Amino acid sequence: MPSLAEQLAKNASLNAALFVDRSKRKPTVSYLFTGRDADQHDLETIFALGQNAFIQLCSVEPKLEAFEESLFSDHAKTVDRTLLPQDEVAVLDKAIGRFLALLGPYLMDAPTGKVIEWMVRRFRCVGYPSSLTISNLAAGSSSSMSMKSWPSSCHTTKPPISPK
Repeated sequence: MPSLAEQLAKNASLNAALFVDRSKRKPTVSYLFTGRDADQHDLETIFALGQNAFIQLCSVEPKLEAFEESLFSDHAKTVDRTLLPQDEVAVLDKAIGRFLALLGPYLMDAPTGKVIEWMVRRFRCVGYPSSLTISNLAAGSSSSMSMKSWPSSCHTTKPPISPK
């Protein structure tokens, strides 16, 4: 049986070093805010913004309600993709991709930016080859939103996920 220290080390977040000293880490990646401003908004605040925006968008597009539990619940606030098994990461990525594909037509609506901010901050598209990409939004959008507004590591060459 492994020691307690080994068990704790195994379950420690791969980002634990970032939580120790905020002065040594890079500015927070954000869709809505500059790096310095993004650091001033904690995850709880971003969740509240995103959840309220999600409710507004659900009133326009009821299909989005299917993603409440997986992406906008209190449980979603605790999800750390670095601690999830690969099969759960795949399920999360698929849900994110389908959600963003449905969100595409509402890209220019004010609440959409707040929802995207929550997705970027909680599910960390930056640095992960997940389905949280501009191509999923663009697949469902008829707008000509500039890709410059997305963090560069959110761009991918993977095909978008269909919103089935």
